[in-house]
Amino acid sequence: MGNKLLLITLAALAVSCAKKESTNNQGSTGQPIPTDGSVYTPNQVAPGYDPGSAYGSAVPLKISSLSTMSEYTGRPMYNPQDIQVNLNVVRYGESFGGTLKITYVDFGQSHQGFFTAGHSAEESRYNVWFQSNGKDVWHGFFEDYIGAVIVVIDGVTDLGDGGSKNKLASGSVWFKNFGVTYAPRPPSWCWFVSLGPYDCRAWKDGKGVNSTQAVNPDNGYKKLGTFSDMDLGVAFNGGL
Repeated sequence: MGNKLLLITLAALAVSCAKKESTNNQGSTGQPIPTDGSVYTPNQVAPGYDPGSAYGSAVPLKISSLSTMSEYTGRPMYNPQDIQVNLNVVRYGESFGGTLKITYVDFGQSHQGFFTAGHSAEESRYNVWFQSNGKDVWHGFFEDYIGAVIVVIDGVTDLGDGGSKNKLASGSVWFKNFGVTYAPRPPSWCWFVSLGPYDCRAWKDGKGVNSTQAVNPDNGYKKLGTFSDMDLGVAFNGGL
């Protein structure tokens, strides 16, 4: 009986982890993606729900290495193609919450990692713009069921009169997987966890985060890749 229970538990965990990549275009409650051009952000507070966002700004992601990509996905990568990152956030006070997608094609099949960043000023409190050495920088924490991603924007090119619709961004994407753990998942986002395997903080400051202390994340994050020419007006839904 004990062995059967263990097998059932492991199978359930495998199904849960598989949710990192999906092609479902509706949320877990059947919420359809809007087709009227309005911004799409999940309405659930748990991370990793509602894959399929078609909004935001998508640009190619130049991966650091094939081995790093394999570590991010949790399985060997041989020749992934059309790797892209899609950022789709909205303003909550001084911070930004919403969704992030990382998509690619492998052996003719499309895959996506879908991450969420909270849906209130409190939940997304660390996702803010600041100045570093005279440059505009933005950090964004995002989470799914098996890890966290931080988006760093550290290059902004103004193509027009200074409005957000005429700005292009460059930056990098960093990841940190939780690893194999049987610890119960905490009821909060991982950037609010200060102990145990679900602590995904970078730039630690006591039990919190001070994301303005450095541009690139620390605490075990690895650079997945870099991007450029991201449309800030679209990615931030005009909220800059």
